[in-house]
Amino acid sequence: MATLSLRMRDDLKQKAQQLAKEQGVSLNGFINATIAAAIAQHETLMFLSDRLRDVDQDALHERVLEFMRKTRPDKEPTIEEIERAVRG
Repeated sequence: MATLSLRMRDDLKQKAQQLAKEQGVSLNGFINATIAAAIAQHETLMFLSDRLRDVDQDALHERVLEFMRKTRPDKEPTIEEIERAVRG
């Protein structure tokens, strides 16, 4: 595991410490989790961007809207409903 010396504004450190305390983790754990989440978000966006590169965006948008119209308030769709919607 690497050791890193990090310079951070005092106000930012205080806010990060408060969030870490609220989550019941150390500042180090909070920073690691936050960086991991940012990296996961970036990698997910890159993956989706690659997968959707040649997709008809208008058709995809319409399929998503159609699926959303079928959902019911306060009830999550089943896995089967999601799979049917994805297949079209």
